[in-house]
Amino acid sequence: MAAEMIPDKPIGTADFLSQYRPALISFFRRRCRNSAEAEDLAQDVILRTLHRRWSTVEEAKGYIFRTAANIWCDRGRRQSASGGAEIPWDENIVSEVTGGIPVERVLLSEEELHRVNVALLKLTERSRAIFVLNRLEQMKNSQIATMLGISESAVEKHMTKALAHLAREISDHEPF
Repeated sequence: MAAEMIPDKPIGTADFLSQYRPALISFFRRRCRNSAEAEDLAQDVILRTLHRRWSTVEEAKGYIFRTAANIWCDRGRRQSASGGAEIPWDENIVSEVTGGIPVERVLLSEEELHRVNVALLKLTERSRAIFVLNRLEQMKNSQIATMLGISESAVEKHMTKALAHLAREISDHEPF
């Protein structure tokens, strides 16, 4: 049987892939028995093959389902590597962990952390290292001085420089 040819339209377009989406979902649903996961896996196949072009429909189908089989095998390897433990998503647990923190507050906090990170990257390597050792690793100035082979007063000067720089950088933005 000759392979079907489509001369005017390259195979691999989003339309072609969307036609095979239900078949991909069925392929995965038979294997994992979880509709949501089957849809996610089918979406992975579509994303991986979206920009491909094939010369025949048979070539396209073969590639799509080979990709699906590979994704299924990768999923199995990941589960084996993690001991096969699969943790179901529970919205109630998420609410308990976040303590009802509004999403807006989380986003603003992430934005503020990004600004601090950018400000830290503007420091010299030595000042940044000293700041991180002192504030994040909670090392004493004497420990940092011994570790870096510099005086305690040099550590204090770098900390003063880092704190002043951060204060300037952060104060340039509106507080939230």
